[in-house]
Amino acid sequence: MVTAFMLACYMNGVAQGAVYFKSVNDCTYYTKFLNKQEYKNEVGQSVTYECICKLVPSVNPDKVKVY
Repeated sequence: MVTAFMLACYMNGVAQGAVYFKSVNDCTYYTKFLNKQEYKNEVGQSVTYECICKLVPSVNPDKVKVY
């Protein structure tokens, strides 16, 4: 087991995916560029993409890719 930092992204509060990093610097780098992006969906509503970086104390690298 290893400690990792999870980049978790949500679209209007619904989880869209997660990526795991060894370095908090890598995680926060992607958070900075992905967080608060907005676009209009097919019906013209504004959709916000929100990302956060979270510490995950134990990740099994045999089951989860850690970058």
